[in-house]
Amino acid sequence: MQGKCSRYDKCNSYTQIGCSGCGFQHFEKILMNHLENETLRSLGDTFYIQCSARRHGQGGRVALDASIEELFLRIIPELKQVPVQALRVKMPINGQNVSFEVKYDGALESSGTYVFYEVKGYGDNINNVLSAIMAAQLLREIPNYRNPLYYYIGISSAKVNKVGLTRNDFFDEKRTKISPYVKWAESKSFLKFYGIVDIGDLLEEVKGIIHHDD
Repeated sequence: MQGKCSRYDKCNSYTQIGCSGCGFQHFEKILMNHLENETLRSLGDTFYIQCSARRHGQGGRVALDASIEELFLRIIPELKQVPVQALRVKMPINGQNVSFEVKYDGALESSGTYVFYEVKGYGDNINNVLSAIMAAQLLREIPNYRNPLYYYIGISSAKVNKVGLTRNDFFDEKRTKISPYVKWAESKSFLKFYGIVDIGDLLEEVKGIIHHDD
């Protein structure tokens, strides 16, 4: 039986459960359209390894979140994971302390600079964008996280773009309905949008901010 990606013959999951539900087969299509993008290739290699090792059972999809976090930690070693318990917070609302968990896919920190990100497979979906905007706004209300870096990382388009989203795609009013919301959120400086193709630029931005703070 033929696998659905070019690396299937070396994949541990393929030999056990096949390709059904594996995200790498879709991500590889993005990689093939950006062969010169070294950071994206590095991310793809990590994602493949995780998909090969961690899928259990038919349809056991491995999210890209962990691979992106590993890339952050490798490229910017000053960053550390924020403990989960630190992201379960209480806020006074109408005279009562209300407990809730911060909404994020990744949470990292270096010397008081916090980096949060949301990863969306269909990055130009309007519900995904509005959900991330609300999560980023809420985060700024929490005293410990008043001025975090919060990034939205879109992978691909739900309709036309199967080669990976770029940062510019979020601002193209002719292609998508999300651009007004993106422009509004960025004008308020609490959320910034990147496509997976530009993950290297995102990392360089974070690295520059952290090193500047030093």
